[in-house]
Amino acid sequence: MRCLVLRRPAAALALVAAVVLAGCGHMPVTSMVKLSQIDFQTTDPEKLRVAVKLPRALKARADGTVMRIVVKLTNGDEEARDFALSAATDDEVAALATEGDAGSEMFAFAIAKNDIAQLRIFRTGLLQRKKSGSGGSLTISVRPNVCRNESLAGGPVLFTTYLKTAETDSYVPLARDVDLRTFDTNRDLAALIPACEKI
Repeated sequence: MRCLVLRRPAAALALVAAVVLAGCGHMPVTSMVKLSQIDFQTTDPEKLRVAVKLPRALKARADGTVMRIVVKLTNGDEEARDFALSAATDDEVAALATEGDAGSEMFAFAIAKNDIAQLRIFRTGLLQRKKSGSGGSLTISVRPNVCRNESLAGGPVLFTTYLKTAETDSYVPLARDVDLRTFDTNRDLAALIPACEKI
């Protein structure tokens, strides 16, 4: 399940106005304004948080949930790196209380402590490429490991994704009420979600 993607030219290495959500629905205009404050060169990885709102029948598990950064250079080279995520504190989930409703549940994640240093090293490498004049694009995606606690009812299976950084200081909606059943035109991803007890 790929729920959020942010893309920006690597020459800038900033998550700003040219944010694109690939297949995730439309981003609120107010979110674009807030995201324009984020600079990947300087943002603090320790304060980065991501969250997902799911129907109560589903659960996002910290184990297996990753944030992927992909760098595609103009010469055709591509480098991808996955960073493990861990469950954020209850306070982080509580900060999303106004986004919740009776039929949904919120899950918040932070970069795993062991991977924070690795992200800093990876970012340093990107900055060195910038100085050498290597252009291209930077993509960040979050891939939650989702299972289901019960059978899903018919109809839309809606999810919403969020990002929080030191610059935004609050969770910013990235894609709101996207139907997982129509996320992939070739298959029903909701039907492929395994039962939690079988994992």
